[in-house]
Amino acid sequence: MGKVKEFFGNPGDRPGVHCQAPIPVHHHTGSDAESDTDEKLRSAKKDLDDDPAHTCSVASVSDSSDAAELSSVTIQQNGTYDISRGFTGLHKGYMDRILDKLVLFAGTITVFYCVWIILIIWVVLGAVYNAPFNWQVVMQDGQSIQCYIWDTLLMRQQLSSGHEQLLVCANLRSRMASFQRMLGDWAKSPQHNTAREQTADTVSHNSQCEGDCACACGASATEKEALGQLPIENWYDRVSNYSAVAIGSVAAMVLFWICIIVWIGCGAIPQAGDTTAPFTGRTTGSNPQYKMFSNAWQMDINTAVAVSLLICTTFLQNIRARHDRFIAKILLEVFSRDERIDIMLRDSLGDYKPHPVINIPEAKRSWLQRVIDWYADIIGTGIGVIIAIIVFGVWIGIGTPLHWGDDWWLIIGTYTGLVGFIDGYVLREVYYRAVNEEEKNYAQVIEDDLAFMQQLGVPNPRDIVDSLEEQQAKVTGTMHYKISAFVNVICSHQYSVVLGVLIVVGLICASSGMKWSTTGQLIANTPTMIIEEFFLIVLIQAHNWADVQRRLEMSTILAHRRIMEARIEELLG
Repeated sequence: MGKVKEFFGNPGDRPGVHCQAPIPVHHHTGSDAESDTDEKLRSAKKDLDDDPAHTCSVASVSDSSDAAELSSVTIQQNGTYDISRGFTGLHKGYMDRILDKLVLFAGTITVFYCVWIILIIWVVLGAVYNAPFNWQVVMQDGQSIQCYIWDTLLMRQQLSSGHEQLLVCANLRSRMASFQRMLGDWAKSPQHNTAREQTADTVSHNSQCEGDCACACGASATEKEALGQLPIENWYDRVSNYSAVAIGSVAAMVLFWICIIVWIGCGAIPQAGDTTAPFTGRTTGSNPQYKMFSNAWQMDINTAVAVSLLICTTFLQNIRARHDRFIAKILLEVFSRDERIDIMLRDSLGDYKPHPVINIPEAKRSWLQRVIDWYADIIGTGIGVIIAIIVFGVWIGIGTPLHWGDDWWLIIGTYTGLVGFIDGYVLREVYYRAVNEEEKNYAQVIEDDLAFMQQLGVPNPRDIVDSLEEQQAKVTGTMHYKISAFVNVICSHQYSVVLGVLIVVGLICASSGMKWSTTGQLIANTPTMIIEEFFLIVLIQAHNWADVQRRLEMSTILAHRRIMEARIEELLG
């Protein structure tokens, strides 16, 4: 059974992480002492390389062996993460790498241009041909297919990002544990006593300057980054930022439902479009010229929501991609400073012991959450792509028997709409858990930092963290945030996914009772598209808060590293 599950990518598995950071080797300047140290570091590193436990490891529950499976993580200069094993504990395959590249491509300005070109062409065609029924159906089908694909990319982005940050946290904690041990050894060594005697005459001066040094280092790291704002590289980034703030606001949620209520009210106004002559009357008989709550009335809201979903998902993908690049940029500097601190301490002590292994166990999940993760993996892996190809192939294949008519056009929109509806619930639930898990792990990283800074004798090491918490309190104390947080919690609950499935089952039963006619398919389409759009608004809002929080935390960790490095250079001379 394990082999079969592994063949399909271990769907639903979320293995724990075991990480032992590698020992760095610096680029020496050519001195004999430094060359000797460098050789020792290289020798120690080679010993660790021969032992694969120095890399981040993933213990897969599908593995019958006792040994933990291993996975390495590297942050590239372009902001991408190179990991050999994915979030289910398996090596990344060809399809995984293709999906990762598509995730990156989906957030580019090229995709944005393509979306708007398609929209403009669609609007022009509608004006030329007087907005026929199929014109609206084409937009709905196109958007449903686009959302279906984007759900795969967004899900993969969430799952991959959460796994990458888990490995990063384990790596940082592994190094920090060694820093604390080596500094403790240094404090007991004769070097420490000599350094203390040499600086005895300048203690008061250093004590006065330490606070200034900490503030200066912290300020340099927090002036722009700690604001939690993404860097803006072009006009598209600026538009995406403003759009995300506007779309993810409470005002947007309220306005959305006001528009839906107005639309429902307009349904009571008879309108033409569903029937053809001869008519039985203006509003009476079996074939009236004007009908209330007609198919055309449903098509209007479906088309409007389809356009909104198309634009919103494009903006969301861009913001997520930029956020990940921003975090990776900070982490590159954090890792670089960690390596310099590591080398300084090892040079001073001649310490070449490996870093300790940090174990982050698998997060506790209910049986329902395991089922949700299983479905999420189906969406975010090659399995979902294969299913999509089969479905689209079948849809095209039945075009001839259905004479390529309205019902045929609506079939694919109905399928992708119902699946996308469930995907929206799953995306929110999975994202909510991933954010909480990241929050817990980064909180532990910051606590380790504070303990080391206290060990270094840095005055008021909590100043930056207190500043961070103060900034957070200004946000979390607002009524806007409290309302948004409440909506997020409700929409992200595991039982909300169950509710979504029940709604889909009910809609399928209703449409089946109407023999999947045009009206029956629209009944299945309309509620799902409306709720899917609302969930996208909630998702964007949740991403806004969580991303700012993460950027603030990463900036704090970077500020800590700058203070640590300056202090260690001072202590070691």
